[in-house]
Amino acid sequence: MSNIKILKQYNLVKDYMELLDREGYHLIDLNMIEPFQLEDKHDQPSNIIFERNEQIFSIRSDWTRTLLNYNENFLLDERLFGYFGQVIRDYHSFNQAGVELYNPSQEEILGSIALHLSFVAKNTDKKIHSIVVNNDNLLDLYLEKYQLNHDIRQLIYEKNLSELSKVLGSNHRIYQLMTAPVSQQFNLVEEEFGDCEEMIFIKEVKEKIKQYDLKFMLDLSFRSPQTYYNGFYFQVFLNYVNPLLSGGKYNNNAFGIALNLSDGGLL
Repeated sequence: MSNIKILKQYNLVKDYMELLDREGYHLIDLNMIEPFQLEDKHDQPSNIIFERNEQIFSIRSDWTRTLLNYNENFLLDERLFGYFGQVIRDYHSFNQAGVELYNPSQEEILGSIALHLSFVAKNTDKKIHSIVVNNDNLLDLYLEKYQLNHDIRQLIYEKNLSELSKVLGSNHRIYQLMTAPVSQQFNLVEEEFGDCEEMIFIKEVKEKIKQYDLKFMLDLSFRSPQTYYNGFYFQVFLNYVNPLLSGGKYNNNAFGIALNLSDGGLL
């Protein structure tokens, strides 16, 4: 990384952490080496787990899991956390910044999404291209309504339209939904499930961020790269390659947002 980019990253971090401080987030800094949590064994890459003095440790690969374990162990009173620091993933280290909200209200979630979009817009001279959202519960509603087994879910995630056509037929509502342009999915899903809790929240997000004039897309085939999300999740792009923001609901009562301050993000 060049001197210019290193200095820019430090300035971005300073501005971001000061913003979180003003907004009431509890800033936290933790050791990269932490006791290994057995419940994380399916999520932790094997290359970052090691043993010393008959105790198992792991190197931080994701701030969300780290903060969740930290908060549960120490029963902190704070609910809003902000962080910046290195993580190790796939034999590479990189800096990750973001927030974790525990037991947040919908207003707090919407406010945090808007706060991050505002920070991004202020710190890039490029136009924010798009936001892609999804909630896996919407797919469950379709499977339940049309009495389909969960094999259909994988075909949708894979965008295997030929197999969907064979299994469902080209006239089936789900096949028509998946073959429609992604830009039309929001309206099509709203026609069937506009009154459900999941769509009501997605519509609130859409309304909250309309001032940023970015393309809003609901994509039922969109999957988060993080397996722990179990509700609404989203990514924001300057282009279609690297997300600037990623986040979503997890653990049933928590919400996280990660900000990309690396190459391909705000650098």
